[in-house]
Amino acid sequence: MARRVSFSDERLAPNQIAEHHAVLESAIHQYYSEPGSEFAARFASYTSEEVLEERDGRLYEAGAASAMTVLASVEASFRVDFLLRCYGRMKDDLSRAFLAIYRAKEFKVSLSDDLLDAWKAHSDVSTRLVGDIRTAFGYRHWLAHGRYWVPKLGRQYDFASIYGLACSIEEAFPFLRP
Repeated sequence: MARRVSFSDERLAPNQIAEHHAVLESAIHQYYSEPGSEFAARFASYTSEEVLEERDGRLYEAGAASAMTVLASVEASFRVDFLLRCYGRMKDDLSRAFLAIYRAKEFKVSLSDDLLDAWKAHSDVSTRLVGDIRTAFGYRHWLAHGRYWVPKLGRQYDFASIYGLACSIEEAFPFLRP
């Protein structure tokens, strides 16, 4: 285990991302409200339905971007925990499974195929929650790769559902922190 990752202090917690998202939503609502001549000039050629449609599109995109950030933060929690357990050479079953994965793959470990499988096999986290995480990362994969296919996720995602999942993950998984 020669190479080691240095951990950053810049990772945002889900609640910090939620606060940022609330500011974005508020700003978008304010931009599309009717404060006076600025609104009239900006949307002179729009119908009221078109204004609302554009606003809702902007809200959707802000939600998708914030959901991506939350999922990136969740993935960071899993990866940092994995590395800390490997570097610390802990003796619990999960840490031993992680060390075996690390020895085989080093930094090319898969969140879904390696880390989540190990958590499912060597901890008491809910199988349903692990499945929810996998599906949510399917949504992230779809967003990150340009949305060029129709996703088959089994449910609709938005910022609120992703944030709720992140909170459930933080409660259920006993992650190690640097």
